[in-house]
Amino acid sequence: MRGNQTSSCREYPCLLYRKGGTEAASAMISDEIVWDLWLNGHCVRHMTSSPHELDVLAIGYCLQQGLIENGQAVRACYETRGISIAVVGVKQALANSRKAMTVTAEQLCSYGTLLDELSAAHHMTHGVHEGALVQDGVVLAYAEDVSRYNVLDRLAGEIYLRNIDTSQAVLVFSGRVPQQVAEKASSLGVSCIASRAMATSAGIEAAARLGLTLVCALRNESLRVFAHEERILVK
Repeated sequence: MRGNQTSSCREYPCLLYRKGGTEAASAMISDEIVWDLWLNGHCVRHMTSSPHELDVLAIGYCLQQGLIENGQAVRACYETRGISIAVVGVKQALANSRKAMTVTAEQLCSYGTLLDELSAAHHMTHGVHEGALVQDGVVLAYAEDVSRYNVLDRLAGEIYLRNIDTSQAVLVFSGRVPQQVAEKASSLGVSCIASRAMATSAGIEAAARLGLTLVCALRNESLRVFAHEERILVK
C-alpha cells in the first residue's frame, strides 16, 4: 500500500468521572486540520480532515466531485495555502466497468475484525473512520480519516494514483451508510460494500438503485444484507 495512511493523534488532559468521583486524566485525541484545496489556481473548497497524505485526499475529492477526470494526469503540491492541484496532461486509466463478482458469506465475515487490525489510531482514540478495499483476503488499499466521506475520497485517490482494479474488490467500511456513502462507494467501481455499522433508508434505496450489494452489521459470525443479495454465496 502507498504511504502511511495513518492518522496522527495527541494526548489531551480531561476530567474523568467514575463511580461517583472525579480525577484528573488524559485521553488520546485524533488530530483534525482545516486547509484549502486549490485546482488550477482556484480555491474550490475549505477542507477539514486528518492531517496525513493530503495529496491523496485532494485528488480523490476532485475525482469524486467531477472536478477532474480519471483520464487526466494531475500534479499535487503542498503549499502554505494548502494543497494545489494542476491538470498537466492525460494518463492511461483502467476502464471503470463492473465485472460479475460474487463473494461468500464466510469470506465477508472473515473481514469483521479486519479494520481493527489495520488501524492503530482507532484503538487509541476511537475517533477515526476506516475503509479498505479487499479482494480474496488481500488488502488492496486502506484509508482512515476523522470524516467518513474523506475515507472514501482517500480511497478514490489511491485507486487513481495506483490504477487499482476494484471490480472484484469488497469495500469494508466502519461507518454508517447513508445515501452519499452508497453513491461514493459505487463510484469507486466496487460491487459490494460491507459495513460494521448500519445503513439509513436512503442508503438502502441508493444501493438498490445503483446495483450495489449492501452488507451491514458485519461481524465475525453474522451480517445483514439489504440490497442485491444475489452476489452473496452461502455454502
